[in-house]
This record gives sequence, C-alpha cells and structure tokens, in this order.
Amino acid sequence: MGIVDTEGKKYLSNKDIFADAFNYLVYNGEEVIKAENLRELNSSEISVPYGNNIRVPIQKYRDILNLWNVMTDNKVIYVILGAEIQDKVHYGMPVKDGLYDMIGYSRQIEEIKRSYNKNKESYSEGEFVVDNGILKIKLSSEEFLSGLKKGDKLIPIITAVIFLGDKQWDGPRSLHEMLDIQDKRLKEFIPDYKINLISPAEIVESDFGCFKTNFGFAMKVIKHQREDADSVIFETNHRKIDRDTAFFLNRVVKLDLEYDEKEGDVDMCEALQRRYKEYEVVGAIEMLRDDGKSDEDIINRIIKKYNVTKDYVLNIMSLKLVK
Repeated sequence: MGIVDTEGKKYLSNKDIFADAFNYLVYNGEEVIKAENLRELNSSEISVPYGNNIRVPIQKYRDILNLWNVMTDNKVIYVILGAEIQDKVHYGMPVKDGLYDMIGYSRQIEEIKRSYNKNKESYSEGEFVVDNGILKIKLSSEEFLSGLKKGDKLIPIITAVIFLGDKQWDGPRSLHEMLDIQDKRLKEFIPDYKINLISPAEIVESDFGCFKTNFGFAMKVIKHQREDADSVIFETNHRKIDRDTAFFLNRVVKLDLEYDEKEGDVDMCEALQRRYKEYEVVGAIEMLRDDGKSDEDIINRIIKKYNVTKDYVLNIMSLKLVK
C-alpha cells in the first residue's frame, strides 16, 4: 500500500470526515449522517472461491467499514457504509466493489441463520423444533434452503470509491462497461453494478462548499495540485485548518509546508509563506557556498539577512537541503 492509500485510509478513518464524505455523496452535503451514529466494523471479509481444487478461503480487507445506526420518524435505520481509497484508477473497480458487497450480504445471511439457533427467546412457542437435543427455530423447506425466514431483511450496504488523484477517473464505472456484450438484447438480463465515485477532478468549484469539514478543502487542493495548489491555500485567507488535514495534504500532495506539528489548527497561508522563506534561505546558502564562504560566515550572514535563529540555519544545513 502506497503513501496516498495509507494516509487516505488514516484520514478517512476520522468519523467526522467519513460522515462528511458520505453526506456529500448521498445527501448533497446535508448533514444527515452524524459521526456519533457511526460504529466501526471489522473490515475483513471472507470469501470461499469456486473451483475444483480450491478449498482455502480468501480473506479480503476493506479500507474502512462503518455501521450507520440512527432513529428517524420512529424508525431505526441501519446502513453499512464502506470506503475504498484509491490513489490510482482501478480498471476492475466495479467487480472489486461488487465482490465486497456480495460477501457482506452473504455474511449477514450466515449471521441470521446462526441467530435462529441462539435467540429462541425472541420467538413464541410452536416455532421451535428439537434437533439432537438442540432447540432450533422451525423453518419451512423453502426457508431452510436459504436459512432465511420469509420477510427477513438485510442491512443495505453502500460502498464509496474515494479517488485521491487529480486526473479524471477514466476507468469503468459499472459492470456493464466491463463486459463484451455483442448481442445488446442480452444486456437487460445481465445484472449491473455501479460504483459510487468521489473524485476531486469531477467536483465543480461551487460544490466544494457542500462539505462541512476540511475534507472539501483537501479535495480542492488535490484537484488543483498540478496547476496551482498554492492559490487554493491563499484563498483560505489565513483560515485555520485542522492539523490532520494539514498533515494529510503535506503527505499526499507533497506541499512541503512548514508548521509546528505540535500546535493545534494550522494557518496554511503562514505555513506556505514559511516554505517560501525556507526555499529562499536554501538558495542563499547555496550561492554563498558557491562563493567559497565558510559555514560560520554563511550562518552569520543568513541570520542577519533573514532574521532567523542559528538553530534554524543549522537545521536546514544538517538536513542536507542544500548541496
């Protein structure tokens, strides 16, 4: 897993950021999903592959998986929300996501089947049978075939693909796009699966305001990272950005910002100005060295010209930022 994937997973694991992403995707930015109503789930999925000689189950790991549980209109809503972080376009994404979702539904069925042998208190007398001394829920032949009672419902699963690249997603967005269907009459009989994509390059400028956390700012910087990320930062007009977002952007976009990682919120404009100053200092040190100046002379000149401390100059020189 690369730096972008790793840092993206860590960043989106923040439930406020995660909720913000799904509110943008599903509710156009309306704050319906609340961080406090999310519960982290085990992100591993077990799949038993088909094949004559294959008997070993495959374990796959989602990037992030949360259960959303909320009471609305006197009804309890349960939805499983999964996120797949991508730093590069995945040309098999519809199959990858579809597999995760189907495995998730399969696990739910297995859990329901097991619950019928454990939760007998939930059922009235007459709905049980005794099998080898074990009390079990009585199922019809049709119900026994699936392990589900008629009327059982599964928890819906929504998977979001969060693309952290700045280019357009040019991969397939549905299973149908991946299939070679020569006879178009077949298409309506082949189930489709569409991915739910959040891609910075496809977010129009006005829609970045739909985000309620700094995730929107991060996506905007990613979108413009090649052309002019610095201008996007200066547009904040010294608005403070939370430290996690600043760190995430520094790692993912490689902004090379200078700020105290121990401080609270970060003034990105100030951090950018520190970077400019450091670049200027580095250039000045290189010129002085080319002129044959000694390290002691260089340090004194830099301190006087740029009003910095000796430790600041020594740190730059020790990190070999100059030749």
